[in-house]
Amino acid sequence: MNLINKEFYKTNVTLRITALWAFSEAFMGGILHGLQIPFAGLVLSFVASVCITLIALGNNKKGEILKATLLVIAVKFILSPHTPPMAYVAVLIQGAVGELLFLNRSALKPAAFILTLFSLLYSAFQHLLILTIVFGKGFWQAIDIFLNKITQSFIKDAVHYSLYIILFYVGCYLVAGIVGGILNIKIIKSVQAGNRANALLQQLNNLPPVDEAVFTNERSAKRKKWFAFIFGSLMLLMLVFSYLPFFSNSFSKSKIAELIIRAVIIVLVWNYFITPLLRLQIQKWVARYKEKNGNALQQVIALLPGIKIILQQSWQLSQQPGKWLRFKSFINNTVLLIVHHEQ
Repeated sequence: MNLINKEFYKTNVTLRITALWAFSEAFMGGILHGLQIPFAGLVLSFVASVCITLIALGNNKKGEILKATLLVIAVKFILSPHTPPMAYVAVLIQGAVGELLFLNRSALKPAAFILTLFSLLYSAFQHLLILTIVFGKGFWQAIDIFLNKITQSFIKDAVHYSLYIILFYVGCYLVAGIVGGILNIKIIKSVQAGNRANALLQQLNNLPPVDEAVFTNERSAKRKKWFAFIFGSLMLLMLVFSYLPFFSNSFSKSKIAELIIRAVIIVLVWNYFITPLLRLQIQKWVARYKEKNGNALQQVIALLPGIKIILQQSWQLSQQPGKWLRFKSFINNTVLLIVHHEQ
C-alpha cells in the first residue's frame, strides 16, 4: 500500500487543492480515460469548479483564486507544454469568473452552482464557436440542406436541423451543468460536516495494492482531435453526396469544397503559425512567473505524487454499483482526503 509522504500533510489546504487542480489539468484526462469514465471534458471542467469552490471555502482573502489559477497555468505548461493555447485561456477564464463569483463569501453555494454551470456551458459554446470559425456559417447551412434532402420524402417543409442540433448539444451541457452544480453544493456540505473523513482514513490501511497501469495512462493526442475529426468526416461525406443529382441542385460541389478548403487553411494557419507564437508567449510568461514564484511552483509540483496516491486510494474506496455512483463517491472521497487529512 502506497503511503503519502508526511511533508504532504504539512502544507496548507489551499496549496493542496491547487495541486489537485493542477494535477487534473495536466494528467486527469488520461486517468479518466484509463478508468473508462465517459465525457472526460465535462468531468475536468467540473473538477476545476470544485477546486475553485474549495479554495474559496478555505480562504477568505481576495485574489487567492486568481493566484491559484496562475499557478495552475504555470504548472500545466511545465508538465504539458504541448497543450493547445486555448486550454490555458479556458483555465484563466474559469479562474477569473470564480474570483468574481466568490467575492461575496456569504453566497458560497449559489456561487458554486453558477460557476459549475458556467464552466460546462463555456465548454459547449467554445466547441460551437470553433466549428463556426473553422467552417463558417455555410457549415450549418450545408447540414440543413443535407438533412432536409434526406428527410424530404416524409417531411415536406424545410427544417432548421442545425438549430435543433445546437440546442440539443447545449441542452446536454446545461443539464450536466445543473447536475454538476448540485453535486458541487453537496461536496461543500460534506466538507463542512467532515463526518466521513475519519472513517475514510481508517479504511486506507486495509486497501490492496493499486493497479498503477490505470493511473499512468497519458492523454492521447488523437483523442483531443475527435471533435474536428467527426465534423471533418461529415464534411467529406457531404462532398461525396454533392455528386448525387438530388443534392447537387441545392448545394453545389464547389460550395462544399469551399468549406473544406477554408477549414484546412484555418487549421494549418492555427497549428503552424498562431499556435507556435502563442506558445512562445506563454513560455516567456511562465519563465518570468518562475523567477517570482519559484517556491510556490516547486511546492505544488512536489505535492503531485501525493495527489496521485490520494486519487488511487479514493478510487479503491469508491466501490459503488454503476459508474455514476462510483464517480460521485470518487470525487467526494478525494476532496475529503485532501481537505481533512490532518484528522
